[in-house]
Amino acid sequence: MWKKGPVYRVEYPDYPERAVQEAIVNALVHRDYTIIGSEVHIDIYDDRIEIVSPGGMYDGTLIQDRDIFNISSVRRNPIIADLFSRMNLMERRGSGLKKIVEAYEFEEKYNENLMPEFRSTESAFFTVLKNLNYEGISVGQNVGESVGQNVGQKISPKQRRENIIELIKEDPTITAKNISDIFSLNQRTIERDLAKLTEDGYIKYEGSSKDGKWVILK
Repeated sequence: MWKKGPVYRVEYPDYPERAVQEAIVNALVHRDYTIIGSEVHIDIYDDRIEIVSPGGMYDGTLIQDRDIFNISSVRRNPIIADLFSRMNLMERRGSGLKKIVEAYEFEEKYNENLMPEFRSTESAFFTVLKNLNYEGISVGQNVGESVGQNVGQKISPKQRRENIIELIKEDPTITAKNISDIFSLNQRTIERDLAKLTEDGYIKYEGSSKDGKWVILK
């Protein structure tokens, strides 16, 4: 039987300004200028922006195998990095990749499907920024029931964290795994939410990992 493909609705492109700036600055600051004839490419599509920078990770690892929230800042081109820092276009310390993700998570339209993507090879680094206003809706599918979306992905990170606080109030011993199952999201996303709530002073964890519990602070 012939089956209709997806119908796409494209509105005015929407990208977090901070994320775009960080991605372009990272590409220029951390690229490998020893690769002769290469250049930074910025390709714009309906649903995404792809930024390709010559040179992989400075330490030879692959970014897709690393936790971007736990990467020390190592600069391939310290003079160029210092110049951008003096122009207030980047911080002297800290991961630009982390800031890109946080810029997206701050947006009300954000969901897990819009998470920026990072990939590297030995000779190139790829950053993919998702258009917040791009939706793919299958014919015959109800609006709001897009493929791949679930309860946890439909709400904003702010709303999700508020719900996490309510879950903790009901069960102070709840774990990140329990919460990830409730929202149908990966555990790492929930762990970042818990870390953010802890950092902002909303909650804290007391006791050991086996018999500890969460405490609401405000």
